[in-house]
Amino acid sequence: MVIPLASSIQHLFSFFKKDFVQSSDLSYQQLKVLNHITACRTPSMGGFISYCTDCGAAQAFFHSCGDRHCPVCQGQSQAVWAENQMQYALPLDYFHIVFTLPDSLNSLFLTYFKVCADALFHAASKAILTLCKDKKYLNGVPAVTAVLHTWGQTVQFHPHLHVIVSSGGLSLDGKRAVSSPSDSFFLPVKVLSRVFRGIFLRRLKKLLSLENAFCSSLYNTDFFVYLKAPFDSPSNIVKYLARYTHRVAITDARILSFDQATGLVSFSFKDNKDGGKQKVMTLHGLEFMRRFFLHVLPKGFVKIRHSGLLANHNKKSRIAQCIRLLGRVVPRFLSLFKKIDRTICPLCGAAMSESRKVSALFLSYQQLLC
Repeated sequence: MVIPLASSIQHLFSFFKKDFVQSSDLSYQQLKVLNHITACRTPSMGGFISYCTDCGAAQAFFHSCGDRHCPVCQGQSQAVWAENQMQYALPLDYFHIVFTLPDSLNSLFLTYFKVCADALFHAASKAILTLCKDKKYLNGVPAVTAVLHTWGQTVQFHPHLHVIVSSGGLSLDGKRAVSSPSDSFFLPVKVLSRVFRGIFLRRLKKLLSLENAFCSSLYNTDFFVYLKAPFDSPSNIVKYLARYTHRVAITDARILSFDQATGLVSFSFKDNKDGGKQKVMTLHGLEFMRRFFLHVLPKGFVKIRHSGLLANHNKKSRIAQCIRLLGRVVPRFLSLFKKIDRTICPLCGAAMSESRKVSALFLSYQQLLC
C-alpha cells in the first residue's frame, strides 16, 4: 500500500529534501519546518486505524504536524480562528488597508526581521489610531487587526501588512459610539502614508544604527498605502481576513506541474504590474524551495496583532459596549468548519469500529506488508 502525500508542495519538498538541506544554510527553525511539512499526515507522525463493522475495510488516519507554515494544516486552523474572531466583530462596515515597505528595505528586514516587523506593526497601528483620534476624521477609536505577509506573487520577499479597520468604534471617552458618516474611508490615504512612514523610520532609527544618507533616502521614498473596497458585513470581513491570517507563501492551488526528470516546477501568479494578468513562472525545485523558506517566521513571532478596541486589555467589555451603543445586532456567522465523520465507512457507509491508536513504527510496518 502506497500512502499518498496530502499536498503537491509536500511531495516536491520530500523529493528535493536531501539536496536542499545539503546545498542551503538553513536555520534550525527552517529545518524544523521542512521536517514538519514532509512528515505531515504520513505514517511517521503516528495515528490511528478504524475498521468497518460491515465490509471490514480499514482506514488509517495520520496526525497533522500543526506547523503554521504547512500548506496541509492551515485549512482547519483558519476555520477555527474565524469562528473565534466573530465574538469581537462589530455591526459595521470594515476597510481593508495594505501597508507596503519599499524594496530598498528588504535586505535590512531579512537581517533584522523581528525589529523591522515589530516596527511595521507599530507604525501602521499608531498611524491609524493617531489620525482616528483627530476631530477632522473619526474622533474615536476603531477596531484594528493586522496580519503580516512577507511574500509577493512570485514567492519573493515582499513584506507588507494587511490591516482591517472598522468604520466606527467608541468615542475617546468610551461613552458614545462613533461611525463614519459615509461609505468612503474616513482617513486620507496620502496623509496616512506619510504619517506611517514617519513613525516607522523614527522607530527604526531608535532600534538600529542606520546611516544618515540611508535614512534621508527613505524619507524621500514613497511608503505605499493601498485601500481596498469596504466590506458590508462582519461575517464577510472575518471570512476574508481568515484567508490572509493562515495563508502560507504558496499553496497547491497555484502549482501547475512538477517534472521530476528536469526538477522544474511551474506555478501561476498574478502580475500586478501588468494589470493583474494571470501568468506562469517556472523555477527549479531548489530555487522554489529557497524562496518558500525565506518566509519561515522566527519561533514565537506573532504575525496577527490587534489594536484599538481589540487591544487585549478589556477588549470584550469594550466591544460589548460599542455594540450596545450602536444598537445593532451582529449577523449570525455560518461556520467554515467542514468536519469529516470518521464513524462512517467511506466505502459502504456502515459504522466504523472504535479507532485504535497506533505508533508510527506500526504504521510504517503495515505499509510495508501491504
